[in-house]
Amino acid sequence: MQPVAGGVDRTPRRAARRRLAVLTGLVVGLAVVPGCGSDDDAANEPTAAESWASDLCSSVGDWTTTMTDARSTLSEPRDLSVDEVEATFTEVRTATSTLMTDLGDLGAPDTEAGDEAGKLVSSLSEDLQAQAAVVEDASSDQPQGMGELLARVSSVTGAVAQMISDTQATVTDLGALDGAQELEDAFADTACCQDLTS
Repeated sequence: MQPVAGGVDRTPRRAARRRLAVLTGLVVGLAVVPGCGSDDDAANEPTAAESWASDLCSSVGDWTTTMTDARSTLSEPRDLSVDEVEATFTEVRTATSTLMTDLGDLGAPDTEAGDEAGKLVSSLSEDLQAQAAVVEDASSDQPQGMGELLARVSSVTGAVAQMISDTQATVTDLGALDGAQELEDAFADTACCQDLTS
């Protein structure tokens, strides 16, 4: 559109204001996205304990979401096809494998009672491995009929329930280790750890 004769073309200014409004909206939107940080001022640098707790609880939180969804899907197995059941089993195996890798990469925190925390995480990995084997067995081949399919679903849902219980117990134990006040505070102050234990 041509500017009115004798006037000022304000189109670039309007476009700039629109771009600014869009950018402002994006910044505001990002600011309210929930994260897995400390309840302290975001400008403060996290401690080693807070970083470790955040990484642990973030990985566990993502895995727990997948497990909860899987349990919901498998709650009515007669309404599912064999392919849908197998796809859900695959999601459980993949998410659990990812969590075990994350736990292995995490190691022990560089804090007081860090060795004890590392042992708890290592023990959790072993528990997860044992239940992951149950899921693997249930996925080994095609079930022969509805009865076998339902039995496998029951085995997997039981394994998932046990893994969730073990994981929640470990997070709780990590936040209550004797002589680990720094780690205890980190779990108490980290939002995603609070979500796991609430």
